Amino acid sequence: MQTKDRKKLSRIRQSLIELAQEVQELMPVFAERSPFMKGTVYEQNRKCGKPNCHCASGEGHSSMVLSRSEEGRTKLSVIPSGHLKDYQVLTERYQRFRRARARLGQIYKTMISLIDQLEESRRREN
Repeated sequence: MQTKDRKKLSRIRQSLIELAQEVQELMPVFAERSPFMKGTVYEQNRKCGKPNCHCASGEGHSSMVLSRSEEGRTKLSVIPSGHLKDYQVLTERYQRFRRARARLGQIYKTMISLIDQLEESRRREN
């Protein structure tokens, strides 16, 4: 085996090791037991439609809402008074979980590609 081929194999193996370490770093996110809630919390300004209301000529009525997708449609729910922080924490946990899940998928796809390269480089033909 040529030095160039050995260096290539070494780089591939090192990349696999680094990706495996990143998988290990993601595992605590999946092992966490705290509940989470699908969605995003944000402030919504709306006009109520009453002609004499202050919102008709200026800024609308403000409320904090939870936005989430259900069966392909966006659902909005007004967050009950005093529960904003709870909803923010729950949705942040969900978003962290989903980001970790997406990254895990990318890592495994890359790892399979690297393993295929290893196989191709190491295979001996008759």
